[in-house]
Order: sequence, then structure tokens, then C-alpha cells
Amino acid sequence: MFSSLSKAIHFLRSSGNTTAQVYDEILGENGLAQDKITHIPSVNMGYWKEIPVISAQKIHEANRALFRLVSEAAMFSEHDEMVVDVGCGFATNMKYCLENHEITKMIGLNISAFQIDWGNRFLKESGLGNKGEVIMGSATDMPFEDNSIDRMVSIEAAFHFETREVFLQEVRRVLKPDGILSMADLIICTPHNWWQRLLVKSVMKSLYVPAQNVYDYADYKAIMEKSGLEILHIESIGKLVTVPFHKWFWKRPLSQILDYNIFWAISGIGFMFAKMDYMRVVARKK
Repeated sequence: MFSSLSKAIHFLRSSGNTTAQVYDEILGENGLAQDKITHIPSVNMGYWKEIPVISAQKIHEANRALFRLVSEAAMFSEHDEMVVDVGCGFATNMKYCLENHEITKMIGLNISAFQIDWGNRFLKESGLGNKGEVIMGSATDMPFEDNSIDRMVSIEAAFHFETREVFLQEVRRVLKPDGILSMADLIICTPHNWWQRLLVKSVMKSLYVPAQNVYDYADYKAIMEKSGLEILHIESIGKLVTVPFHKWFWKRPLSQILDYNIFWAISGIGFMFAKMDYMRVVARKK
């Protein structure tokens, strides 16, 4: 515990941290929380619409609900030759997609060496190693040819990318004509007073959020509309994601928070109180 505390404090005080460091050195194998039965980590806030009672282990059910929401909107087809999960974390969404949709081949992109290794082991142990693979690759410089990807999903990752605009340019480049992007994305909103600025700065540090990605819903929508992609659906689902997630966080006993991840315990003030929104986006390459 004290080793984790020291590491977390050092991370928050240091400069020049990267997204890979957040996930490799701090979150490690637990993520936000680890399922006590399956030992599968959680790394997203979940979709809580059909979960009436919020409790500690419900985060994993909410995670799967978010996987379902995003994957169904991607409109996977048995004719798809290549599907990509950008910022795929521990490959838990990949497992869900491969088990619930007709997908021939799925590639996960990640910049965390730890998660790449964990994710590939997880897929192999799940009997999916022949259909899914996690590789090292940046969302803003994807290792794919132009017009080569049928479907792309991304869950709670784009807020890390430098920047969302560059990511969307890459999406437009690599998707085939009529290819689909289905995405769930967290927004850290523009602060309007000193207290909000302090909270946002804390979130930017602890989650590695580039300053260029801090803005409100209207700006987010404008960026999507200027991306060159056809926007099929865009909506805020913050009331069904961030609001219940915050309730989940505070409902857990302190001992459980520390057991899951002490880094989030000490950096949680910014994450819990900064103004946020959460977007669901479906777009198609024209």
C-alpha cells in the first residue's frame, strides 16, 4: 500500500508524464477496479441505464453495458475484413465484440506495453487468440493503410489523444468508404473559475488529458462536424455514465478504494468534482 502511495504521489508531482505511464506504472493490472471473481480489470466508467442498484461489483456489469452500446452501434458485419479497437485497454471490449458479433479479425491499438501483454494473454486464454490481437500503435498515427478498416470502435480513450482532431483525421484516412466509427468519449469541460481550473488541472495531470482536448459539448460537436465524417448520431449520455459512476465511487468503503487503486483514491478529488460530460458518437466515412 505505501509503495503504491509513494508512486502515486511521485507521479502527480512530476512533469512530463504520458498516457502510457498512467496505465503502465499507476493503474497496473487492476485498472479502476478488479473483479474479485474473474480478476478482470475495469478501465471505463460504464453505462448504468439498466442498473438500478449501484454497488462495488456493479462496475463490471456497467462496463459490459457500455461495450454492448458501442459495439451494436458499430453495425459489425460478417463481411468485415478488419475491425479495430482504438485505445483497447486490457482487450475486454475486444473479447465482448468477438464473442457477440460476427467478426473475422479484430486488432486492438494500445500504447501501454503492460496492457498489450496482458490483453494478448487474455485473448489467448479466452480462446480468441486466432481472431484478436493487441498491437503497439498510436491513435494519431495508425499503422494501417489508407481505406483498409471496415469498422472502428473506441471506448473512453479519445480524450487522451493528441489531439482528437488528429485522431479523427486518421479515422477518415484508414476507414474504407462507408466504414463506421462508434465511440464513447469523456469530455473534461472548460473551467470557468479558479476552483474549476484547479480541478481540471488535477484531472489533466492524473489522466493525462492534453489541454487542447478540454472544451464543452458545443465545441466537441463542432469538431466532429468538421472532421469530414458523416455524423450519424451524437449525444451526451453523461447522466447515464459519469453521474452514476461518481455514485459508485463514493459508495465504496475507504478500505475498498485503497484495495482497488490507491492512485485513484488520492487523485479522485479532481476526477470526482471537475465538470465533465460523456459523448456517444457514431460516424461514417463518406
